[in-house]
Amino acid sequence: MAALAIPPSASQSHHATVVPSDRSNVIVFDETIDVDEDVTDFFDARFSSREDLANIKSVLQQQAAIANDLNQKLQDSKTTTAQVLKQAQNASKSALDRLQDLESSALGVEEQMENSESFASGKNKRDQRSLVDELGDLQTRVQALEDAKHYILTVSRTQKLISESKELLQTSVESALIPYGSLVELSNNTKVMLSGHGTKLESFLSASTESLLQDFKASLSKKFQASLDAIGWPKPIPRPFTIPDDKHDDFERSFKEILLLQEPTYGALDRSGDKPYPALLPIELMAAPLILRFKYHFEGNRPTNRPDKPEWYLNHVLELIKDHSPFLQEYVQIIVQETDYKEYDVKVNGPPILSVKFMRKERKIRLSAPTMLSSPEILSHAIYETLRFDKTLRESEFYFPPGQTTDWQGTVQVYLGNREWLKAWLRVEKEFASARYTQIIEDSDAWKPAYEDMAEKEYIIPTKSAEKLMDLLEIITERYRPLPVLEHRTFLLDIQLDILIDYHRHIRGLVDQYESLTYSFVRAMPGVASAEEINTMGIDGLRNLCQWLSSAEYISSTLKDWGEDVFFLELYKEISERAQKISNPLHSENDDSDEDYTLKKQMDANGTIFDDSIKGYSQLSKRIQELIVSSVSKEVFDSMRAYVSLRSWPQIEFSAPDSGSTLLPPVLDYTSSQHENDDVSPELYQPLNIFSHSLEFLATTLPTKHFTALYRQISPQMQDFFWHKIIMKNSFSELGGLQFARDIRIGVFGASRRWIKKPENYHRKLRDACILLSLQSAKVNSPPMLSFDQEDQENSASKHKNKDVNAAPVYATRTLAQIMAVLFDEDLEVDTVKHKLEEIGVLQLGINEAKDVIRRRVECWR
Repeated sequence: MAALAIPPSASQSHHATVVPSDRSNVIVFDETIDVDEDVTDFFDARFSSREDLANIKSVLQQQAAIANDLNQKLQDSKTTTAQVLKQAQNASKSALDRLQDLESSALGVEEQMENSESFASGKNKRDQRSLVDELGDLQTRVQALEDAKHYILTVSRTQKLISESKELLQTSVESALIPYGSLVELSNNTKVMLSGHGTKLESFLSASTESLLQDFKASLSKKFQASLDAIGWPKPIPRPFTIPDDKHDDFERSFKEILLLQEPTYGALDRSGDKPYPALLPIELMAAPLILRFKYHFEGNRPTNRPDKPEWYLNHVLELIKDHSPFLQEYVQIIVQETDYKEYDVKVNGPPILSVKFMRKERKIRLSAPTMLSSPEILSHAIYETLRFDKTLRESEFYFPPGQTTDWQGTVQVYLGNREWLKAWLRVEKEFASARYTQIIEDSDAWKPAYEDMAEKEYIIPTKSAEKLMDLLEIITERYRPLPVLEHRTFLLDIQLDILIDYHRHIRGLVDQYESLTYSFVRAMPGVASAEEINTMGIDGLRNLCQWLSSAEYISSTLKDWGEDVFFLELYKEISERAQKISNPLHSENDDSDEDYTLKKQMDANGTIFDDSIKGYSQLSKRIQELIVSSVSKEVFDSMRAYVSLRSWPQIEFSAPDSGSTLLPPVLDYTSSQHENDDVSPELYQPLNIFSHSLEFLATTLPTKHFTALYRQISPQMQDFFWHKIIMKNSFSELGGLQFARDIRIGVFGASRRWIKKPENYHRKLRDACILLSLQSAKVNSPPMLSFDQEDQENSASKHKNKDVNAAPVYATRTLAQIMAVLFDEDLEVDTVKHKLEEIGVLQLGINEAKDVIRRRVECWR
């Protein structure tokens, strides 16, 4: 608003020195006058109360007279100014004439020019400046009067609009809002015109607008409260909602009337954004007594206000929702649908009353959380209960804030949005997990099987520590699965990965200790082994290894299942999209090559959150399996010293045959358990006993799949041992070869047949060597043997007649001489030789390997 300056008196106007300044200050009689202050004092003096406004007409007339007087003075000043300017023009013309006459005198011309310029430029311009400044001052005073007039008119219009609105409110709320809207528009326009300088007029208009709105609310709230009392609110209203028509009409009418104040209170509803809509005014009034009861019970000194029992007030809110939702959804919702606020669909977005209740509950959280920092366990419990509360609202009440399109983060965000509270919570969660993990590991039964005598052998039986560990991780996951923010879920994932890393390191340390004791120098000294070293021997050692293997395998398989869970898949996707990588040092023992790393990066899109952990435990499982294989093999091989030292293989011969008897060695059949009366070499008893007990323990402890995998690794070592230590180190007679074949068939294969259906299939080279070493010799008292072709022709018909598709293949019987003739015949094709070997059952050995075995027979001269 422009400033207003008091005009000087007539006696002062000719002596005032006026310098133009800004609109707010004017210099009159060498004194600076604050125009705004003068205007303010002017109005404060004349209009100290609203009753003084009745004199405004006379004041306006007086000021109009002053303005006319000032206008007359302005006209006089303009006339005087015109005369002065005309005189200046005449003087300039006269000076030019004199310059033409005095061209011969330079000094005179210069002095004349100087006088002319001085006069033209106005060096003696006191009178001119006084006139200009006086004109500016008069214009400022006129503007101040105009502003004062506008000020008074604005105040008068404001009072008129207020009186009109209050009068119309008695008959129609919609009609009363028309002058109210005009008042709001007047206030906004005034603020724009005054540029928001915070003048008293702006404050007056804002206060008047707010006061009028509050009067509306008070009047309509009183009517609405009367309708609520009539229907029995805030008591739960049960179905069916049998409310009399007159009470229903009063409730509906007052509900819609107060809803007309929704836009004046909160502004127009923004339907384009992603912010929750404000609560409806009538719902706020309905929630007021519920909030009061909540505050009474949970924010005062009542016994119900306990920081360690957040579930009390959370359950209280859920009970309120349960009690009042039917009425809100089935009764109030119908009324809301008839208004401009159809977006407030309580059946989809949840009862609108929740918005108000959440405000109160969140306030409760902010009040109680600081007191929980000294007891982090209580804080953790409160966050857990709040997560449960949010989950119930999402799943049971289908709550979704009206107007919000993104996922609702829940009330737990009040806790987690505060960095101090978040750090305290994460610290206590890590401490809890660490303490629980320590209890699991230090339990005396940590490495015992979690289940005894399980009939099902298809799955690994975990140890108690592995099962409890995964139970702990599952509890952590389920407790905090509803966390809405990725950052918080990754923090909890770090807790889980830390536990998995610690458990992996613990098992790896036990395996390292076992390996160091197994291969220590003291272990090699009989009778000097310590108690710890004894635990690495025999069945005790296998038991420890199997317990660690079961733990690693169980965790690895469980993590594979978890990796496919929707929760972890979504978490992995979010982390990948944000280019975050959760480090895990489980597989740091074996650094990937550049090619492996490139392949891994390419496969990340199809990976899971636990890929690194699974890889670490799988590598540990593989290492333990190698130790089991090494332990069984070493125990058996160490006990075979006497068997390896046998030198009687070439001396075993036939006893004297009866006259006319036909001496033929038995055909070896590795697919049956016949020849029960045959016996193995006595030196093999102890190794077979160790081998059999080891297999029995592994078969009864591990699932069939794992046992078979271990046997598949043990069999090559057994085969190589017999090949290099027995076969290639000795010579064999015919019966010596038969005895060795019996040791393998009845001893080694027989010890395995209880758990492995066809153990000879895992020792194919050893089986083939036994066939060659037990070939019949061509002795002088032996009947003549047919050639390959002759015997094939004679036996062909009988073989086809008695053919059984389920029976084992029938191999031809050949003598050592026949096989030697085939093997050492340089003219035969390689395929022919292989075919002849296959006819006697030698399927795995190459030609050179078969020659090496045949040379171990004492009868072989090649």
